[in-house]
Amino acid sequence: MIASGDFNQRIDFMGDFSASFNIMIQRLKQAEENEKKYMSELKKREAQLKESEQKYRLIAKNMDDMIVLMDDDMKVIYCSPSIERLLGYTAADFIELSLTEQVLPFIGIQLGKMAGQDGGDPSVLMEVEQQRKDGEIIWLESLMSTAKDEEGQNMGFLCVIRNITQRKLVENDLQQSYERRLKNDFFTKLLNGDIEIESDVYNHAYRLGIQLPNHFSLYFLSIDDSGSFLSEVNALEQRQKNMDVLIDQLTNQEATIAWEVPEGIGILSAMCDSSYHKTKEIQLAESYIDLVALSFPGLQAHIGIADYFDSLTHVALRFKHAQSAVRIGKRIWNQHKVYHFDDCGAYQVLIPFADSDESEVFVKKTLGPLLEYDQRNQTELVDTLEKILSGLSLKEVGKQTFFHYKTIQNRKQRIENILNVSLDSAEVRMMLRTAIHLLKIVQVKADL
Repeated sequence: MIASGDFNQRIDFMGDFSASFNIMIQRLKQAEENEKKYMSELKKREAQLKESEQKYRLIAKNMDDMIVLMDDDMKVIYCSPSIERLLGYTAADFIELSLTEQVLPFIGIQLGKMAGQDGGDPSVLMEVEQQRKDGEIIWLESLMSTAKDEEGQNMGFLCVIRNITQRKLVENDLQQSYERRLKNDFFTKLLNGDIEIESDVYNHAYRLGIQLPNHFSLYFLSIDDSGSFLSEVNALEQRQKNMDVLIDQLTNQEATIAWEVPEGIGILSAMCDSSYHKTKEIQLAESYIDLVALSFPGLQAHIGIADYFDSLTHVALRFKHAQSAVRIGKRIWNQHKVYHFDDCGAYQVLIPFADSDESEVFVKKTLGPLLEYDQRNQTELVDTLEKILSGLSLKEVGKQTFFHYKTIQNRKQRIENILNVSLDSAEVRMMLRTAIHLLKIVQVKADL
C-alpha cells in the first residue's frame, strides 16, 4: 500500500522499528507533498515564462527599432525580426553576413569611440546614412552600449537602431525654410534701400552664404495663383509649399538666386559683361518660364527683365523696372510671356506717373468723352484714334481695319467733334497719344 502511494499506514507492534518506520512514512508523505507543490510552482513559472516570452516575441516582431546583441568578438548573438522592415534583410541572413564590412560598417566606428572613453558605462550615439538591401538610402540613429548580465558582468555589446529618415527630412525642411527666410529678408532690405553701401551688401550676402556676382541680370517672375498651383484645401499652406518648391528649383539652376516677393518671385542671375546680354537674358527668361510650366502645368506665369546697370546701388530701381515690364507687357504684348524693360519705349517714362491718381484724372479728362461714346454705342473709335496717332495715313488705317478710307475720314471727324479737338495739331496728337498709353498702363494696374 505504501508502494502504491498510500502514506497513511502505521505500525505499533515492533518496538523501536515501529517508531522509525512511522517517521520514515511521514517524511515520505511530506516529500511527496513538497514535490507536488514544487511541480505546481514550476508549471506556474513555466506558464508565466511562456507568456512573457510570447510578449517579448510580439514586441520584438512588431517594434520598429532594430536590436542587435553581440559578444566581445563582434559575433551577433541576437537580432530582432524588425531588421527586415528596417534594412530588408532577415535576421538569419544578417547573422551570417559580415556585420561591420557588408551591412553596418559604422558599428566598427562606434566600438572605436567606446574604447576611447574613460570610466563609466560608455555608450555612443550616431546618425548615419545607410543603404538598404533594395538600394534605398535612409537615415539611421544608432545607440551602442555595453551589454550586462543580471550580475552586472559584461557580456558583449547592445546596439539599438532606428529609422530617422522622416525626422531628418523635417529637419532639412526647417533648415531650408530658415535659410529662405534669411534670403528673403536680405533681398527685401536690399530692394527697400535699407543697405545702401555696396561693400556692406556684399559682406552681408557673404555672411548668409549668398554669392552675389559683380554683373547680373534681374528678373521678376509674376505668378498667377490659379490652376494647379493652389489646392482648395489649405490653399495658403499649399501655395507656400509650391512657392518654396519653385524657388528651390530656380535656385538650383546655374548661377541663379531666387527669392519670394509679393505677387511672385525675384530672380538674380550672373551674366557676362557683354553687348549681347539682352539676347541671353531673354533666352534665360524663357528657360525659367519652361521650368515653371514643367513643374506646375497650367500655371500662368510671366517674367519681366530689368535694364542693365553695373552697380548694386541701382538694384532697387532695376527690380521696379522688371515689375513694370510685366505690367506693361501683359497688356501690350499679351501673346508673349517674356518682356524686357528696354522694349517698353515711352511706357518707361509713363510708369511713375501711371501710379499716381493724376494719371486716371488725365485719362478721363482727355479721353473720357470718347470712351463713354464707345461704351454707349458699341463702337471702337479709341482703337481708330490709336491707329491714326501711330502715324499711318487714313488709307493705311483703312487697309488695316478693312474699311474704306472715307469711312476712316468720317471717324476722324467724329472723334474730333466728340473730343472738341483737331487731330492736325501736333500738340493735341501728343497729348492724346500719351493718354492712350496711360490708359493701357492704368488698365494693367487694375488687372494686377
